[in-house]
Amino acid sequence: MVSAGFLSGLFGLAVIIPSFTVMTRRLHDSNRTMVLAIVSHISGLIALAATVTFVVAILAAAGAGSTGMLGASLMAGAFGTVVAGVVTLYTLYVLVKPGDNTANNYASGGSCDIAPEVQTQ
Repeated sequence: MVSAGFLSGLFGLAVIIPSFTVMTRRLHDSNRTMVLAIVSHISGLIALAATVTFVVAILAAAGAGSTGMLGASLMAGAFGTVVAGVVTLYTLYVLVKPGDNTANNYASGGSCDIAPEVQTQ
């Protein structure tokens, strides 16, 4: 949000709640809890924290001439990025997968449930 600019930051704030609710609705259609939506939104913060750790460690290692801290920060950055990537790919897989045809814990039917037609007289 800081590097994107003011209008992009406002847009990001405006769409975070609708995107979260749509993702939660889709997860409920496939009989899953909203925990995956929370983890998916937090995974971006994990990658950001890993990147910040990496940059700070590089600056500290450059000032001190130490290579041990650089290797540790590289591992932390790679680990955070891999975790965020795996969570994103799994979330995408779950969201693309068809919903349940049967009733689930969150509604009377899944996303593929077809309502009966009402006959008018």
